[in-house]
Amino acid sequence: MRNARTWPTQRLDLTAAPDLSYFLLTVALDETTNLDALATQLWGYGAVGIEELPGALRAAFDSAEAAQIATELPGAGQPEVYADTVGLDGARDLLAVERAGLFAVHPPWLVPPTDAIGVEIEPGHAFGSGSHASTRLALGLLTSDRVEGRRVFDVGCGTGVLAIAAAHLGASVVAVDIDPGAVAAALANLERNGVGDQVEVHVGSADFSPESADFDLAIVNVTIDLHEMLAPLRSSWPPVIIVAGLLDGPQLERAALAYGRAVSEQLVYGDWVGAVLT
Repeated sequence: MRNARTWPTQRLDLTAAPDLSYFLLTVALDETTNLDALATQLWGYGAVGIEELPGALRAAFDSAEAAQIATELPGAGQPEVYADTVGLDGARDLLAVERAGLFAVHPPWLVPPTDAIGVEIEPGHAFGSGSHASTRLALGLLTSDRVEGRRVFDVGCGTGVLAIAAAHLGASVVAVDIDPGAVAAALANLERNGVGDQVEVHVGSADFSPESADFDLAIVNVTIDLHEMLAPLRSSWPPVIIVAGLLDGPQLERAALAYGRAVSEQLVYGDWVGAVLT
């Protein structure tokens, strides 16, 4: 799952922004709003990322036309545009070392503590740093006895945080993401962490089938609508699935039902929950 972040924006004419690549649409929420349904609508309009804000959802589009069409949603404002080249620079000062389970996720310019396994992540312009609660929950569920010597499938890998963490614990990993930019960022981070020989990264989704698809464990850190969309894409999931990206409450039951599994362990952080399905 992509991590929540504040994206620098500026109000511009959408028809005159040749050097700007993302269009941000904020949709105000009220007491009647169904978050899952609204997120599904935004994905349907072509959103490439969704961030939950206090009292609103903000969706990123890579098409000005798609963003403009989505303004027909109740509560939607007008699209804003942000320069991809300022995204990283604006976020660098906000990044910190994030402790989660056995790990400390950190950008290259910060040093992790010596009592944790360091996962060095250069987030790039459009991808997360590993600080979101859902990523931290998934990291907390990655333990040596669960991962060491196993073959792991990471679906929606983003910058590669979870794939790298699993590799540090002795797993071999196949990671996929539908966004080629995310795959490029993940490949660079693999080399940065010295685990390039343990992790394969491909453009793909849950139905990706490498030469050997006999996985022991899957990690799926996406929102509930994507869990329910991805689960049917694979006829045979591994015996253990770590799921995250879920709000605490009915979403965990829905995810377990989608994969046809039972919850054997769960962690809660704020409003978010991560779990092991077996």
